[in-house]
Amino acid sequence: MKHEIEEWLNGEGEKFLKYMGIEEGQNILDFGCGNGIYSIPAARVAGRRGKVYALDNNKNSIKELRERAYSEGLDNIIVVEDTKGIDDKSVDIVLLYDVLHYMEKNQRDDVYSEIYRILKTGGILSVYPKHNKSDWPMWNLSDMSIDDIVKEIENSGFRLERKYHKRLMHDGSNETGTVLNFRRASFTAAFGTDDKKNLNDSHFGSAKFFHIYKFGNGKAEFVEERENIKVEEDESIKGDDPKKAKATSNALSGIDVLAGRRFGPNITRMMNKFLCIVVRTDSVNNAVDMMKSNMGRILAEMNKKNRKHIVLTSSGGENENTNSLHVRS
Repeated sequence: MKHEIEEWLNGEGEKFLKYMGIEEGQNILDFGCGNGIYSIPAARVAGRRGKVYALDNNKNSIKELRERAYSEGLDNIIVVEDTKGIDDKSVDIVLLYDVLHYMEKNQRDDVYSEIYRILKTGGILSVYPKHNKSDWPMWNLSDMSIDDIVKEIENSGFRLERKYHKRLMHDGSNETGTVLNFRRASFTAAFGTDDKKNLNDSHFGSAKFFHIYKFGNGKAEFVEERENIKVEEDESIKGDDPKKAKATSNALSGIDVLAGRRFGPNITRMMNKFLCIVVRTDSVNNAVDMMKSNMGRILAEMNKKNRKHIVLTSSGGENENTNSLHVRS
């Protein structure tokens, strides 16, 4: 058993967590971290640009985690007593491994709700639901199948992306377990329009209005209409001037995705804050339907560090996904 733990902490754990989606520079929450069997390798993968929030109510386990982190110089592990101090949409991945069986249904719902709050749009919730009815059933998961657990989590605003059967650590030993990866399955998108029916023909930032929709659980709901805030006309201000990008960004506070027929030279600045989608259609309604059909892909791209723009076509053919855009000044 000790040999297996050392192998895990000396490379195998990092390989596993990279496979689950953890990357350098990310923020991770290890909920129910124990003595750090996942926090330690997660901190190594995240590196100095990332951080790992470690949460557990077992003081002895936390002490052991602190000692190991100190001995390895891992100063990017932050022990927290709860998630209240973690900002909204600030965490890339949450690990919920071997803890659900301790919680009753109302407690689990509260945990899902809090994870939804802190997880970035498109972020990953990775769940190892040990002790379900097909895997050493115990306590609050003893009567729940994997499908029951998936349904419960999806009802809390997440979308199952993939199911894994992988070797991982449980109580100090290697075993094969089922890991479920979900995405925070909602985002808000702004569609540029001049006539409130069709996407504007010029670049996105020149639209008179932005129609805001919320996407989640395979549905799209109209939220509001916003008037575009423009920089005063000045011939000295070019199309790629940061003042114009800032003005458009101010009008799009709280938005995750921008959708339009074309984007201007400020696309590189806008991509730092938003995911940009070129939609090859005229009507806003058609664009909304195309986005709704590609929610999984959009959510996955949103969570990437070096994300690229997406091009959606009404023909249903293969969509582009590149770093370059044809722009209009």
